[in-house]
Amino acid sequence: MKRLSPIWLLLLFVQFSPVQPKFTEPSEAYDYARRPLTEWEAAIYEHKQPVTLLAPENVVWERLRALCPSFTLESVHGSELFWLAKLCEQDAPKALLAVERYLEGSELMHQPDARLLMAVLEMRTTGNWEASWETFRTILREDPIQPVEGQIDSVIDEEAAANPKKALEWSKERYALLVDRSQNEKLGITPVASSYALGAGSDLVHRYYMAAENESAVKVLDELNNFAKSHPDETLDWGARDLHWANLEMHPPPAITILKMLRGNFSSDLIRPGRVEVISFFFLGCYPCMRELPHLEALQKRYGEKKLLVTDVTSYKVNLYTTGSDHSIIEAALEKALLENAPSIGVVITSDETLASYGVNAFPVVAVVDKMGRVRYIGPDARFENDDPVGQLVRKLIGE
Repeated sequence: MKRLSPIWLLLLFVQFSPVQPKFTEPSEAYDYARRPLTEWEAAIYEHKQPVTLLAPENVVWERLRALCPSFTLESVHGSELFWLAKLCEQDAPKALLAVERYLEGSELMHQPDARLLMAVLEMRTTGNWEASWETFRTILREDPIQPVEGQIDSVIDEEAAANPKKALEWSKERYALLVDRSQNEKLGITPVASSYALGAGSDLVHRYYMAAENESAVKVLDELNNFAKSHPDETLDWGARDLHWANLEMHPPPAITILKMLRGNFSSDLIRPGRVEVISFFFLGCYPCMRELPHLEALQKRYGEKKLLVTDVTSYKVNLYTTGSDHSIIEAALEKALLENAPSIGVVITSDETLASYGVNAFPVVAVVDKMGRVRYIGPDARFENDDPVGQLVRKLIGE
Protein backbone atom coordinates (compact mmCIF):
# COMPACT_ATOMS: atom_id res chain seq x y z
CA MET A 1 0.00 0.00 0.00
CA LYS A 2 1.32 3.38 -1.02
CA ARG A 3 2.11 5.64 1.95
CA LEU A 4 0.38 9.03 1.98
CA SER A 5 2.65 12.04 1.84
CA PRO A 6 2.66 14.55 4.72
CA ILE A 7 0.78 17.03 2.46
CA TRP A 8 -2.06 14.55 1.88
CA LEU A 9 -2.16 13.74 5.58
CA LEU A 10 -2.45 17.42 6.35
CA LEU A 11 -5.28 17.86 3.83
CA LEU A 12 -7.14 14.89 5.30
CA PHE A 13 -6.60 16.25 8.79
CA VAL A 14 -8.00 19.66 7.81
CA GLN A 15 -10.94 18.04 6.02
CA PHE A 16 -12.04 15.62 8.73
CA SER A 17 -10.89 17.21 11.98
CA PRO A 18 -13.48 19.21 13.92
CA VAL A 19 -13.46 22.99 13.72
CA GLN A 20 -11.48 24.56 16.58
CA PRO A 21 -14.05 25.59 19.18
CA LYS A 22 -14.50 29.16 20.30
CA PHE A 23 -13.89 30.02 23.93
CA THR A 24 -15.44 32.60 26.21
CA GLU A 25 -12.53 32.73 28.69
CA PRO A 26 -8.73 32.64 28.25
CA SER A 27 -8.46 29.86 30.85
CA GLU A 28 -10.57 27.58 28.65
CA ALA A 29 -8.43 28.37 25.62
CA TYR A 30 -5.24 27.75 27.60
CA ASP A 31 -6.50 24.35 28.77
CA TYR A 32 -7.44 23.48 25.20
CA ALA A 33 -3.97 24.39 23.93
CA ARG A 34 -2.39 21.90 26.32
CA ARG A 35 -4.80 19.00 25.72
CA PRO A 36 -3.41 15.63 24.52
CA LEU A 37 -3.09 14.97 20.82
CA THR A 38 -5.67 12.88 19.04
CA GLU A 39 -4.43 10.00 16.89
CA TRP A 40 -4.95 12.12 13.79
CA GLU A 41 -2.95 14.98 15.26
CA ALA A 42 -0.20 12.61 16.37
CA ALA A 43 0.07 11.34 12.78
CA ILE A 44 0.21 14.87 11.39
CA TYR A 45 2.91 15.92 13.83
CA GLU A 46 4.81 12.64 13.15
CA HIS A 47 4.62 11.36 16.71
CA LYS A 48 4.99 7.60 16.94
CA GLN A 49 2.22 7.27 19.51
CA PRO A 50 -0.44 9.59 20.88
CA VAL A 51 0.53 11.75 23.83
CA THR A 52 -1.56 10.89 26.88
CA LEU A 53 -0.95 13.77 29.29
CA LEU A 54 -0.12 16.98 27.42
CA ALA A 55 0.53 17.96 23.86
CA PRO A 56 4.20 18.37 22.86
CA GLU A 57 5.62 21.82 23.55
CA ASN A 58 5.85 22.84 19.89
CA VAL A 59 2.17 21.96 19.39
CA VAL A 60 1.16 23.89 22.50
CA TRP A 61 3.01 26.98 21.28
CA GLU A 62 1.30 26.76 17.88
CA ARG A 63 -2.10 26.56 19.52
CA LEU A 64 -1.37 29.42 21.93
CA ARG A 65 -0.19 31.63 19.05
CA ALA A 66 -3.44 30.98 17.18
CA LEU A 67 -5.71 31.52 20.21
CA CYS A 68 -4.15 34.64 21.74
CA PRO A 69 -5.80 37.11 19.27
CA SER A 70 -9.25 35.77 20.28
CA PHE A 71 -9.18 37.96 23.41
CA THR A 72 -8.54 41.63 23.99
CA LEU A 73 -7.27 43.23 27.19
CA GLU A 74 -10.47 45.22 27.49
CA SER A 75 -12.68 42.11 27.40
CA VAL A 76 -10.93 40.19 30.19
CA HIS A 77 -11.11 40.82 33.94
CA GLY A 78 -10.14 39.33 37.31
CA SER A 79 -8.25 36.06 37.42
CA GLU A 80 -8.78 35.57 33.68
CA LEU A 81 -6.16 38.28 33.12
CA PHE A 82 -3.56 35.85 34.46
CA TRP A 83 -4.67 33.18 31.98
CA LEU A 84 -4.66 35.74 29.19
CA ALA A 85 -1.01 36.46 30.02
CA LYS A 86 -0.24 32.72 29.91
CA LEU A 87 -2.16 32.35 26.66
CA CYS A 88 -0.34 35.29 25.03
CA GLU A 89 3.15 34.66 26.39
CA GLN A 90 4.59 34.80 22.86
CA ASP A 91 3.17 38.32 22.51
CA ALA A 92 5.24 39.75 25.36
CA PRO A 93 3.85 43.35 25.41
CA LYS A 94 0.25 42.14 25.51
CA ALA A 95 0.98 39.45 28.08
CA LEU A 96 2.88 41.91 30.27
CA LEU A 97 -0.02 44.35 30.33
CA ALA A 98 -2.37 41.49 31.22
CA VAL A 99 -0.30 40.23 34.13
CA GLU A 100 0.30 43.76 35.44
CA ARG A 101 -3.45 44.41 35.47
CA TYR A 102 -4.02 41.08 37.18
CA LEU A 103 -1.57 41.92 39.98
CA GLU A 104 -3.30 45.28 40.51
CA GLY A 105 -6.57 43.50 41.27
CA SER A 106 -7.89 41.72 44.35
CA GLU A 107 -8.30 38.15 43.01
CA LEU A 108 -4.69 37.02 43.48
CA MET A 109 -4.83 33.25 43.88
CA HIS A 110 -2.13 32.99 41.16
CA GLN A 111 0.06 35.76 42.58
CA PRO A 112 3.42 33.87 42.86
CA ASP A 113 3.11 32.40 39.36
CA ALA A 114 2.00 35.78 38.02
CA ARG A 115 5.02 37.56 39.47
CA LEU A 116 7.40 35.01 37.98
CA LEU A 117 5.69 35.33 34.61
CA MET A 118 5.91 39.13 34.87
CA ALA A 119 9.66 38.93 35.51
CA VAL A 120 10.16 36.75 32.43
CA LEU A 121 8.01 39.04 30.28
CA GLU A 122 9.86 42.12 31.52
CA MET A 123 13.10 40.52 30.37
CA ARG A 124 11.64 39.70 26.97
CA THR A 125 10.42 43.23 26.36
CA THR A 126 13.71 44.85 27.40
CA GLY A 127 16.24 42.17 26.45
CA ASN A 128 17.91 42.05 29.87
CA TRP A 129 17.24 40.59 33.30
CA GLU A 130 18.14 43.79 35.15
CA ALA A 131 14.78 45.24 34.18
CA SER A 132 13.02 42.37 35.96
CA TRP A 133 15.22 42.08 39.05
CA GLU A 134 12.92 44.34 41.09
CA THR A 135 10.16 41.78 40.52
CA PHE A 136 12.50 39.02 41.69
CA ARG A 137 13.22 41.08 44.81
CA THR A 138 9.51 41.11 45.59
CA ILE A 139 9.31 37.36 44.99
CA LEU A 140 12.27 36.75 47.33
CA ARG A 141 10.69 38.91 50.03
CA GLU A 142 7.12 37.63 49.88
CA ASP A 143 6.36 34.61 47.71
CA PRO A 144 6.87 30.85 48.08
CA ILE A 145 10.41 30.15 46.86
CA GLN A 146 10.26 26.53 45.72
CA PRO A 147 8.60 27.13 42.32
CA VAL A 148 10.94 29.98 41.38
CA GLU A 149 14.34 29.11 42.88
CA GLY A 150 15.51 27.31 39.74
CA GLN A 151 14.49 30.26 37.59
CA ILE A 152 16.38 32.70 39.83
CA ASP A 153 19.47 30.46 39.64
CA SER A 154 19.27 30.59 35.84
CA VAL A 155 18.82 34.36 35.82
CA ILE A 156 21.91 34.93 37.98
CA ASP A 157 23.91 32.48 35.85
CA GLU A 158 22.87 34.21 32.62
CA GLU A 159 23.77 37.61 34.04
CA ALA A 160 27.17 36.26 35.15
CA ALA A 161 28.06 35.54 31.52
CA ALA A 162 27.77 39.24 30.63
CA ASN A 163 28.24 41.02 33.95
CA PRO A 164 29.84 38.97 36.76
CA LYS A 165 29.79 41.94 39.17
CA LYS A 166 26.04 42.39 38.77
CA ALA A 167 25.48 38.64 39.21
CA LEU A 168 27.53 38.76 42.42
CA GLU A 169 25.40 41.64 43.73
CA TRP A 170 22.21 39.71 42.95
CA SER A 171 23.58 36.60 44.65
CA LYS A 172 24.42 38.67 47.76
CA GLU A 173 20.95 40.19 47.78
CA ARG A 174 19.22 36.83 47.37
CA TYR A 175 21.22 35.35 50.24
CA ALA A 176 20.42 38.27 52.57
CA LEU A 177 16.69 38.17 51.79
CA LEU A 178 16.43 34.39 52.26
CA VAL A 179 18.41 34.44 55.51
CA ASP A 180 16.04 37.11 56.81
CA ARG A 181 12.97 35.07 55.85
CA SER A 182 14.36 31.82 57.23
CA GLN A 183 15.15 33.38 60.61
CA ASN A 184 12.30 35.88 61.07
CA GLU A 185 8.64 34.98 60.78
CA LYS A 186 6.53 37.68 59.12
CA LEU A 187 2.77 37.98 59.16
CA GLY A 188 1.19 36.83 55.90
CA ILE A 189 4.47 35.64 54.37
CA THR A 190 5.28 31.97 53.90
CA PRO A 191 8.38 30.97 55.93
CA VAL A 192 11.42 29.83 53.97
CA ALA A 193 13.14 26.54 54.75
CA SER A 194 16.79 26.82 55.79
CA SER A 195 17.92 24.87 52.73
CA TYR A 196 17.07 27.82 50.49
CA ALA A 197 19.32 30.11 52.53
CA LEU A 198 22.08 27.47 52.55
CA GLY A 199 21.79 27.00 48.80
CA ALA A 200 21.85 30.75 48.16
CA GLY A 201 24.81 31.17 50.51
CA SER A 202 26.73 28.36 48.83
CA ASP A 203 26.18 30.02 45.45
CA LEU A 204 27.46 33.29 46.93
CA VAL A 205 30.60 31.55 48.23
CA HIS A 206 31.33 30.27 44.72
CA ARG A 207 30.81 33.70 43.16
CA TYR A 208 33.07 35.35 45.74
CA TYR A 209 35.80 32.84 44.90
CA MET A 210 35.29 33.50 41.19
CA ALA A 211 35.71 37.23 41.85
CA ALA A 212 38.92 36.52 43.86
CA GLU A 213 37.19 37.88 46.99
CA ASN A 214 38.38 34.95 49.08
CA GLU A 215 37.99 36.63 52.47
CA SER A 216 34.33 37.38 51.78
CA ALA A 217 33.83 33.78 50.61
CA VAL A 218 35.34 32.37 53.80
CA LYS A 219 33.24 34.73 55.93
CA VAL A 220 29.97 33.57 54.34
CA LEU A 221 31.11 29.94 54.48
CA ASP A 222 31.77 30.28 58.23
CA GLU A 223 28.26 31.70 58.67
CA LEU A 224 26.76 28.74 56.82
CA ASN A 225 28.80 26.13 58.71
CA ASN A 226 27.97 27.69 62.08
CA PHE A 227 24.28 27.71 61.21
CA ALA A 228 24.43 24.07 60.10
CA LYS A 229 26.14 23.04 63.36
CA SER A 230 23.60 24.88 65.51
CA HIS A 231 20.57 23.67 63.51
CA PRO A 232 21.39 20.03 62.60
CA ASP A 233 17.73 19.05 62.21
CA GLU A 234 17.16 21.80 59.63
CA THR A 235 20.13 21.04 57.39
CA LEU A 236 19.71 17.46 56.27
CA ASP A 237 18.62 17.74 52.63
CA TRP A 238 19.85 19.47 49.46
CA GLY A 239 20.90 22.59 51.37
CA ALA A 240 23.41 20.46 53.29
CA ARG A 241 24.64 18.99 49.99
CA ASP A 242 25.21 22.49 48.54
CA LEU A 243 27.09 23.46 51.70
CA HIS A 244 29.24 20.32 51.39
CA TRP A 245 30.15 21.39 47.86
CA ALA A 246 30.95 24.93 49.03
CA ASN A 247 33.34 23.47 51.63
CA LEU A 248 35.15 21.49 48.92
CA GLU A 249 35.79 24.53 46.73
CA MET A 250 39.35 25.88 46.64
CA HIS A 251 40.62 22.71 48.37
CA PRO A 252 42.18 19.50 46.98
CA PRO A 253 39.39 17.12 45.91
CA PRO A 254 38.73 13.85 47.75
CA ALA A 255 40.67 10.91 46.31
CA ILE A 256 38.80 8.79 43.75
CA THR A 257 39.18 5.07 44.40
CA ILE A 258 39.61 3.21 41.09
CA LEU A 259 37.92 -0.19 41.33
CA LYS A 260 37.86 -0.67 37.56
CA MET A 261 39.29 1.45 34.76
CA LEU A 262 37.21 0.80 31.65
CA ARG A 263 38.82 3.42 29.50
CA GLY A 264 41.69 5.83 30.07
CA ASN A 265 45.26 5.70 31.27
CA PHE A 266 45.35 6.55 34.96
CA SER A 267 47.73 5.66 37.72
CA SER A 268 46.51 5.11 41.28
CA ASP A 269 45.15 8.67 41.39
CA LEU A 270 42.80 10.15 38.83
CA ILE A 271 43.65 13.77 39.75
CA ARG A 272 47.01 15.00 38.47
CA PRO A 273 48.15 18.63 38.91
CA GLY A 274 49.22 20.46 35.77
CA ARG A 275 46.06 20.28 33.73
CA VAL A 276 42.37 21.01 34.22
CA GLU A 277 40.18 18.03 35.12
CA VAL A 278 36.43 17.61 34.62
CA ILE A 279 34.88 14.71 36.52
CA SER A 280 31.30 13.76 35.71
CA PHE A 281 29.49 11.46 38.15
CA PHE A 282 26.78 9.50 36.34
CA PHE A 283 24.94 6.20 35.93
CA LEU A 284 23.30 4.47 32.97
CA GLY A 285 19.67 4.84 34.04
CA CYS A 286 20.00 8.63 34.33
CA TYR A 287 18.54 10.45 31.31
CA PRO A 288 20.24 13.82 32.09
CA CYS A 289 23.55 11.94 32.42
CA MET A 290 23.16 10.42 28.97
CA ARG A 291 22.13 13.78 27.55
CA GLU A 292 25.30 15.31 28.99
CA LEU A 293 27.67 12.80 27.33
CA PRO A 294 27.87 14.51 23.89
CA HIS A 295 28.69 17.82 25.63
CA LEU A 296 31.50 16.14 27.56
CA GLU A 297 32.79 14.53 24.37
CA ALA A 298 32.80 17.89 22.58
CA LEU A 299 34.57 19.50 25.53
CA GLN A 300 37.36 16.89 25.51
CA LYS A 301 37.87 17.27 21.76
CA ARG A 302 37.86 21.06 21.99
CA TYR A 303 40.88 21.26 24.28
CA GLY A 304 42.69 17.91 23.94
CA GLU A 305 44.11 15.74 26.72
CA LYS A 306 47.25 17.85 27.22
CA LYS A 307 45.15 20.73 28.51
CA LEU A 308 42.06 18.94 29.83
CA LEU A 309 41.07 15.49 31.02
CA VAL A 310 37.38 14.57 31.10
CA THR A 311 36.42 11.44 33.02
CA ASP A 312 33.06 9.78 33.69
CA VAL A 313 32.90 8.22 37.14
CA THR A 314 30.26 5.80 38.42
CA SER A 315 29.86 2.86 40.79
CA TYR A 316 28.54 -0.67 40.53
CA LYS A 317 25.77 0.01 43.02
CA VAL A 318 24.18 3.00 41.27
CA ASN A 319 23.92 1.00 38.01
CA LEU A 320 22.39 -2.03 39.70
CA TYR A 321 18.74 -1.19 38.96
CA THR A 322 19.49 -0.52 35.31
CA THR A 323 21.64 -3.52 34.43
CA GLY A 324 21.44 -5.95 37.34
CA SER A 325 24.13 -6.79 39.90
CA ASP A 326 26.57 -8.72 37.68
CA HIS A 327 29.72 -6.61 37.43
CA SER A 328 30.68 -7.86 33.97
CA ILE A 329 27.25 -6.90 32.58
CA ILE A 330 27.52 -3.43 34.15
CA GLU A 331 30.99 -2.97 32.66
CA ALA A 332 29.84 -4.07 29.20
CA ALA A 333 26.83 -1.74 29.31
CA LEU A 334 29.01 1.18 30.36
CA GLU A 335 31.51 0.46 27.59
CA LYS A 336 28.72 0.32 25.01
CA ALA A 337 27.04 3.55 26.16
CA LEU A 338 30.28 5.52 26.26
CA LEU A 339 31.51 4.10 22.95
CA GLU A 340 28.29 5.25 21.29
CA ASN A 341 28.03 8.68 22.94
CA ALA A 342 31.49 9.75 24.16
CA PRO A 343 34.30 7.58 22.78
CA SER A 344 37.07 10.04 23.79
CA ILE A 345 36.25 10.07 27.50
CA GLY A 346 37.78 7.91 30.20
CA VAL A 347 35.48 5.79 32.37
CA VAL A 348 36.17 4.76 35.95
CA ILE A 349 34.13 2.63 38.34
CA THR A 350 34.67 3.86 41.88
CA SER A 351 33.41 3.07 45.38
CA ASP A 352 30.19 4.30 46.96
CA GLU A 353 32.36 5.93 49.64
CA THR A 354 33.99 8.07 46.95
CA LEU A 355 30.58 9.26 45.75
CA ALA A 356 29.67 10.15 49.33
CA SER A 357 32.91 12.09 49.81
CA TYR A 358 31.92 14.29 46.85
CA GLY A 359 28.39 14.72 48.20
CA VAL A 360 26.90 12.86 45.23
CA ASN A 361 23.41 11.62 46.13
CA ALA A 362 21.73 12.51 42.82
CA PHE A 363 22.98 12.57 39.24
CA PRO A 364 24.59 14.01 37.24
CA VAL A 365 27.16 15.97 39.23
CA VAL A 366 30.19 17.65 37.69
CA ALA A 367 33.42 18.64 39.45
CA VAL A 368 36.01 20.96 37.89
CA VAL A 369 39.58 20.85 39.24
CA ASP A 370 42.18 23.48 38.30
CA LYS A 371 45.84 22.97 37.37
CA MET A 372 46.87 23.41 41.00
CA GLY A 373 44.66 20.50 42.04
CA ARG A 374 41.87 22.55 43.67
CA VAL A 375 38.13 22.08 43.26
CA ARG A 376 36.80 25.18 41.50
CA TYR A 377 33.23 24.04 40.91
CA ILE A 378 31.02 21.14 41.88
CA GLY A 379 27.34 21.00 41.09
CA PRO A 380 24.64 19.78 38.71
CA ASP A 381 25.04 19.00 35.03
CA ALA A 382 26.17 21.62 32.54
CA ARG A 383 26.45 22.13 28.78
CA PHE A 384 30.07 23.40 28.86
CA GLU A 385 29.45 25.88 26.04
CA ASN A 386 30.95 29.37 26.00
CA ASP A 387 27.66 30.84 27.27
CA ASP A 388 27.46 28.30 30.10
CA PRO A 389 29.03 29.31 33.45
CA VAL A 390 30.88 26.00 33.83
CA GLY A 391 32.06 26.10 30.23
CA GLN A 392 33.37 29.62 30.81
CA LEU A 393 35.13 28.50 33.99
CA VAL A 394 36.87 25.61 32.20
CA ARG A 395 38.07 27.94 29.44
CA LYS A 396 39.35 30.44 32.05
CA LEU A 397 41.22 27.76 34.01
CA ILE A 398 42.83 26.33 30.89
CA GLY A 399 44.05 29.82 29.96
CA GLU A 400 45.68 30.44 33.35
